[in-house]
Amino acid sequence: MNGLRLPAQIGSVRLLEPLGEGGMALVFKGEDRFRTGSFCAVKLLRPEVHHDAELVRRFLREGDVLTRLSHPALVEIFAFGTSGAWPYLVMELLPGGSLRACRGEAPAALVRRLIPVCEALQLAHEAGVVHRDLKPSNLLFAADGCLKVTDFGVCYWEGEEGRTRATRSQMVVGTLGYMAPEQHGDPRKVDGRCDVYALGAILFEFTTGQAYAQVQMPPAAVRPGFPIRLAGLIMRALQPDPAKRLPDMKSFRQELSDWLESAEAAGWGDQPLPGFSAQERERATVAGPRRDQAPEVRLAPYLDALATGPVGVRRSAAEGLVAAAQPGDSGWLEETLRRAPEGARFALVRALGKVGGATSLQLLLDLLADPFAQREAAEAVAEVALRTSQVEEARKALGEPGLGSSWRWSARAALGDENWVRALKAEWERLIPPSKLQALEASRRLPDALRGNVKSATSDATGQARAVWESL
Repeated sequence: MNGLRLPAQIGSVRLLEPLGEGGMALVFKGEDRFRTGSFCAVKLLRPEVHHDAELVRRFLREGDVLTRLSHPALVEIFAFGTSGAWPYLVMELLPGGSLRACRGEAPAALVRRLIPVCEALQLAHEAGVVHRDLKPSNLLFAADGCLKVTDFGVCYWEGEEGRTRATRSQMVVGTLGYMAPEQHGDPRKVDGRCDVYALGAILFEFTTGQAYAQVQMPPAAVRPGFPIRLAGLIMRALQPDPAKRLPDMKSFRQELSDWLESAEAAGWGDQPLPGFSAQERERATVAGPRRDQAPEVRLAPYLDALATGPVGVRRSAAEGLVAAAQPGDSGWLEETLRRAPEGARFALVRALGKVGGATSLQLLLDLLADPFAQREAAEAVAEVALRTSQVEEARKALGEPGLGSSWRWSARAALGDENWVRALKAEWERLIPPSKLQALEASRRLPDALRGNVKSATSDATGQARAVWESL
């Protein structure tokens, strides 16, 4: 917690037990001390990221956006702001769990739940707000069973000031498996159709039992007996080209409503689909792969997508492979990497960097000469070396005279390469601005003593580099 004490109270709301936590936030149950039995949820930004003004702004933006929107399928925000050092949101308590519990329901049941979600997102889109991170864990049930959309922290909001509205163009915004292909580019250049895609991916996964990002097939090919008209609707929501996709959430809602009222829905949709087992209903969603499967079962779908999918799918597959890799997978990853085609090597290297053991280091060192994976290999070498106490060997392999190749900088910094630090100090004045920025970003990974040394020597940093320098 970085030594920062949690607040006992935010305004009149007393913090009770923790409800959960994520990469950016801690969530607590709260009670208004002036209204006994009046419970809410209190979301606090993690102290590790308090220094990041952009993350603080994104966190508080959820409160600003949702206080301007009102719909039964949108979570209600009661208050937001900063209490002492803690950015916070006080919001409606949603104790009913997430949509994940509905995996494997009859198609008509899922469609009934999602139609109000379409209406809420339509309202948001008409107000200039695009969610951009719609996924099962952001669809939560209230105590009365109403499904609500939450977590607008990375939304695109046209009402923001021009100087703050733009998400950093190099950031990927969204969650793999539910992101539209266009979100892999500049996240500012998206519209409500990316939310249409995400909702289509959710509907595909929860009615077929398979994640669309992994199978890339029509619903009937995955789940025999799938309602034909609903299948066509889902596939139109999942068109990779936004121009060919369902044009907006209003159209999606109307078509789902029409299907639900049709004789086809009455005949097919109210019964679970044939062969949909209880085990499949309990399977984790694509955002959280099952951990009890052998690597050749759990990871192979990502490799298939890497080999055959379009660019956006390959990027998603690479991220999915890394996320699904577990420490016991290193042997399988090493063997697969030895025979992998060039287009898949970078992803396997990244996965080995995450979970590889001592035997992985030499294989990764051999790939430093591979133009298709050398940057990833350098990063993976540093990760494995630090984890397996092979730092000296890795430093020697990555070391070069002077600053050397820029793709090695981050890895050399992570390994505490003093020669790289000396070279950076000596060459700093001669570096062009983009190289200064890259060098300072790499310096974030230096051990504390060396990082302070670099900060002292680069105090004249300006522009974007200045912001990175201040974070050292």
